[in-house]
Amino acid sequence: MKAERPQKATSARPRSAASETPTGAVEAAPQGPSVASRVIALLDLVGRRENGVGPREAERITGIDRSAASRLFRQLESLGWVQHGEERGTYTVGPEFFAVAAAVRQRDSLWRAAKPLLESLTEQFDETTYLAVRQDHQVVFRDKVDCAQRIRYILELNEPFPLTTGASGRAILSALPNSEVDEILAAGLTAYTPDSITEADHYRAQLAHDRELGYAYSKSGWVARGGGVASPFFDAGGRCHGAITLSAPIDRLGADRAAVIGPAVRAAAETLSRRLGYTADEDADTAVP
Repeated sequence: MKAERPQKATSARPRSAASETPTGAVEAAPQGPSVASRVIALLDLVGRRENGVGPREAERITGIDRSAASRLFRQLESLGWVQHGEERGTYTVGPEFFAVAAAVRQRDSLWRAAKPLLESLTEQFDETTYLAVRQDHQVVFRDKVDCAQRIRYILELNEPFPLTTGASGRAILSALPNSEVDEILAAGLTAYTPDSITEADHYRAQLAHDRELGYAYSKSGWVARGGGVASPFFDAGGRCHGAITLSAPIDRLGADRAAVIGPAVRAAAETLSRRLGYTADEDADTAVP
């Protein structure tokens, strides 16, 4: 079970042949994508494709000529950035890619603060947990801690989704001022499943309930048979920065279990907020600063 969106295509055109220029003249900048932009496009594609990608598919998605993609893949392989995938002719992320990603993550103060809290929730409930952050009117799942369950509800990392989708977005919206909520809801609500809330007043009533609980519970509201429990966290300035989220197939995340998990997720989000410097009135009955 997986919530994801199609890979975004990156347009690219073959570089035109350089024209001859007189000695001493200023040469015009070459047209078309640079080698660096093509390398970045291929690495981005490989990083997002769990099962690997080959030159043919890379050409279809990015527009990079197949022979050029093949040549760049071989060069990236020699540097350790990619390696051969399970299917013949495909490439997947290599050890150097992982090493750099790990080094960046080590410098990520938000992830360092959140990771032990997510690990604790995953260990307690054996379900996958996510660190979700707000980006304007969207939510992005930055990182996760996987559970040991063979069947999981997987959320795509580093892909923006509307704030009005799922428990994470609703938890964030429940912590925003009414004026911001009205602005976001004015864009309309999408029926992702038969259980999606598509009427603005109904959505506002659900947010009020989420605010009282301190967490949001979504049951098949975004992806059929998928569920989530999420609670907002705040930065030192009192702004909602994102949400801690636990996701699972709905067969393992009914209302009764969500009522047990919800307070634990809320407590983890409150702890993360304090680690980020947020100081709130602990007697307050609302998550909104």
